Amino acid sequence: MEPYRNEYILKDGQKLIVRTPEEGDAQGLINLMQTVDNETKFLSREPGEFNITLENEIDFIRNKNNEENGRFLIAELDGNIIGNCYVGIEVNNKRYLHRAGMAIVVRKDCWNKGIGKKMMQECINWCNQKGIEQLELEVVTQNERAITMYKSFGFDIYGTKKHALKYADGTYADEYFMCLFLNGMKPE
Repeated sequence: MEPYRNEYILKDGQKLIVRTPEEGDAQGLINLMQTVDNETKFLSREPGEFNITLENEIDFIRNKNNEENGRFLIAELDGNIIGNCYVGIEVNNKRYLHRAGMAIVVRKDCWNKGIGKKMMQECINWCNQKGIEQLELEVVTQNERAITMYKSFGFDIYGTKKHALKYADGTYADEYFMCLFLNGMKPE
């Protein structure tokens, strides 16, 4: 697939680069995931569970960059990887090809700059280009900042998954299933 790159000026004047990763970004992506796993309880892993080798991360980047039914992007400020997002068709059976799922991660020291919104727009743009009719995500019910952002793009909550996450301390978190309808698709 062709490399992708887009630049944005954030509200604080910084230049954000959103692009497809290169093999040389592997260590930066590993560092990002190890950092964000320690910053929030809203992700799917406990701290320390992201233990991918450099070789495995390089293979992951290669595979994602060659994937036709998905797009993996990184967000970069001042040459540092501070976020990533993925959007893609989850199941390649014909009955599911109208649906895509997505996820976004941003380092905590970069919150409130509009980076998540830029990456969300990138995911939506990809879906529109591919003719995707519905974009889906799951979000921890206590993640009010993310839920507010998703709703600002038109996502609605369509269900709750009880006890979706179980933390190391034995407590649970529920997740909302949210969906955005695209390309003129309207739910009945």
